[in-house]
Amino acid sequence: MTTETTPLANLATTISRISLADEVYDTLVEAIVNGRLKSGESLNSVELSRQLQVSRTPVTEALQRLTFDGLVEQVNNRQARVAQLSLEEIEQIYEMRALLEGAAAERAATRLDREHVAGLIKEAKRLKARRKAVDWHEQAIDFDLRFHQLLAEAAKNQRLRDDIIRYRRLVRCFCRMTGNEKNLSSALEEHLLILDALQKPQKCHEK
Repeated sequence: MTTETTPLANLATTISRISLADEVYDTLVEAIVNGRLKSGESLNSVELSRQLQVSRTPVTEALQRLTFDGLVEQVNNRQARVAQLSLEEIEQIYEMRALLEGAAAERAATRLDREHVAGLIKEAKRLKARRKAVDWHEQAIDFDLRFHQLLAEAAKNQRLRDDIIRYRRLVRCFCRMTGNEKNLSSALEEHLLILDALQKPQKCHEK
């Protein structure tokens, strides 16, 4: 008599493995974005699995996802390393970000909560007035990420949201690598203009 195997027999193991791969992915993303893993730094799956105290399988899966996201690149199809972005690649990333976020802003215009928008405007103005602060660079990058996540969430389109977040991670890594305060200041001015424009339809609607 043979034992029948149900279609869900290995489901718990699969869920556990996928969840672990997600945790490894999130950990590596945070390390890259925050600069703990530098541009061009080698990523050895054996060493990473030892440091994170997991098997190589979730590490390998996480590295594959990071490669798809553009945060990691494969050298000679073997060795993984934190991506080193060329000027052309950076320009393409900014172009894609602009296209995606333009679509998100258009969809979000009628969906954003006015009080939330007003709060972001207040925070942006306060940040603008504190440009001489020691931690201004970090605060500006964090605000930039939250601003674009707000637009992505308000657009109510999961695929659009996921792509925006993916490209924002790339831009955020680039900002940390270059430390270009002029770019961050320009972005802050753009955010204020967009937030002000997002409030106008709501004001008109109330009249």
